[in-house]
Amino acid sequence: NKDFIVGYSPERLSPGDNNHGLKKVIKVTSGSNLRASNIVNKLYKSIIRKGTFKTSSIRIAEAAKVIENTQRDINIAFINELVYIFDKLNLNTHEVLKAASTKWNFVNFQPGLVGGHCIAVDPYYLNYISEKKKYFPKLIKPARLINDKMSLFVSQKIKKELKKRLLFTSSANILILGFAYKENSSDTRNSPIYKIYKLLKSKNRNIDIIDPL
Repeated sequence: NKDFIVGYSPERLSPGDNNHGLKKVIKVTSGSNLRASNIVNKLYKSIIRKGTFKTSSIRIAEAAKVIENTQRDINIAFINELVYIFDKLNLNTHEVLKAASTKWNFVNFQPGLVGGHCIAVDPYYLNYISEKKKYFPKLIKPARLINDKMSLFVSQKIKKELKKRLLFTSSANILILGFAYKENSSDTRNSPIYKIYKLLKSKNRNIDIIDPL
């Protein structure tokens, strides 16, 4: 704030999601001082129909961004843990979730592979700064580990299904459809698909990936 000022607005776009484009999502804005904050807020207000939310500091804006992604990571981790449990109980997770969703206040998250440069990364930032301040989070890191191990779970399931069909993993022809970390996206950063590919590749040479995007 001496020789220059800084304006900041964290990214909120979701690749491949056409329902929540730039103009359709409230933009969180901030600045290193009030002048910078006002400039950035005015700029975004001129193009975003949904409006803006001006915070009191850059730290608040960044913290909001981090917890948006960490919350999603934790929610998905809970459902992914149910996948592990129901697999042991020989229950269909999707069928259980569908039944539970008939209750008015049940939040219907879906299991899945968590990748990308936000949800798979931001929880580490929050965990790091927490531990630096001598608080050791009880939920953040375990949730991250659950989601990180889903690639191993999926590759093991593929091997089991092949075995059921009397096929050897080493000789089966395996085709993975989709390489990005999520559907309708060309973003391959931290894609869990690559982990699955590597785990299967160690036992099989007849494996390919195709992704039109």
